[in-house]
Amino acid sequence: MNNIQLPKHFFEDNPLSEISAAKLTHFEMITNTMTDLYDEVNNAIISGMEKSRYEQYMAEKDHIMNLNRAEDIVSSMRKFKDPVNSGVLLQKALDYQNEVMPLVLKKICTSGYDIFIERAAILFANADEKYTKQLYDIFPDIRNTYARSELCIVFGVRKKAEYTQLLMEQFKKIKEERPDTDYEQGPLLALYLIYQIA
Repeated sequence: MNNIQLPKHFFEDNPLSEISAAKLTHFEMITNTMTDLYDEVNNAIISGMEKSRYEQYMAEKDHIMNLNRAEDIVSSMRKFKDPVNSGVLLQKALDYQNEVMPLVLKKICTSGYDIFIERAAILFANADEKYTKQLYDIFPDIRNTYARSELCIVFGVRKKAEYTQLLMEQFKKIKEERPDTDYEQGPLLALYLIYQIA
């Protein structure tokens, strides 16, 4: 299990930011499974769309609904434009996860596309748990700092206390690599979730 001891006063010394990319991704990870809430929010957004945006939203939604190849689904994770379609895309990826997840595991190691990174993190949080272990196994190969930050949140959502050492290492490493950002909030939020502080 977990025999890693967090430093004394770790959470007091490292408070979570009020708002961060990590918190927004976490929110999407957990609300995508709350279909009633998700539908209510999306319906409110859709009803207020201008005609041109609505047409674009519908065209993109139809495109996503008609995808039936893993490669095309993964490609759409890099290209979709309307956030209202994120749930449709997530569900499509989950429907094809046996074919999609190996491609995502490969691409996430080198991707620098923020939108793909965020969609991948949300997908890992909702996919079969076996992919969480596979994500852990490839973690040293993930080059992009933002990708590592966002993917750490998956371990928090999954309550992977046994990954505490990795999360502590990433927290320190990301702070050193990118002191100009709040990317350290990803592994920090994961630790808060594991230890039920958040």
